Amino acid sequence: MNWAQLTDLLDPLGLRPVGALRPDNATPAPVIVPIAPNEPKFWQAFRNSPEFADGADHPMDRWSELVITDLAAQIGAEAYFPFTGPPYYPFFDWALATGRVHQSPIRLAVDHQAGLFVAFRGAIGLPHDIDAPEPTKHPCQDCDAPCATSCPIGAFDTGVYAADACTQHITSQAGTQCWQGGCLARRSCPLTRQTQRSAEHAQFHLRAFAKR
Repeated sequence: MNWAQLTDLLDPLGLRPVGALRPDNATPAPVIVPIAPNEPKFWQAFRNSPEFADGADHPMDRWSELVITDLAAQIGAEAYFPFTGPPYYPFFDWALATGRVHQSPIRLAVDHQAGLFVAFRGAIGLPHDIDAPEPTKHPCQDCDAPCATSCPIGAFDTGVYAADACTQHITSQAGTQCWQGGCLARRSCPLTRQTQRSAEHAQFHLRAFAKR
């Protein structure tokens, strides 16, 4: 299994491998590859799934668990997910350790492909090394950081995300713009603009967030 083969297996699912980390003995596999949505294919792949339409709770998590577990079994790997636990796997730390995902000025993950909309649907643990791409330059290094000033309620100003205040805002009349298109801070990122989510996709996540 090489990087190109793994990418080809994930592509029909609307997913992509982000990078690879070679962890120490405290982590569950010799090599871990976080798996992210590959927009815009991801939303269409999920939207066409039985889980999207069945009316049961957590459809995206259930779909992600199904397809990533199946893929892992095909290639002799293990599957891990950010939504199963406790204990929970440190996906943010794993992503940063690949060198291809970075911490933004508002302390959210950012990468060159999805900007501040980078997210992780799971990870696979490989028993062998893989020819993962090299680490990337921090994408925020030469950026004016519009994300730091775009939130209308300053939810990121203290360095600790104000989730409750954000929920109150997006579900109010004043938060219509956020609700219709997704987080304004994330959308302001120049890299995010490459893969803006559809309104339907954004609202799916916001509905789940608002009732957390």
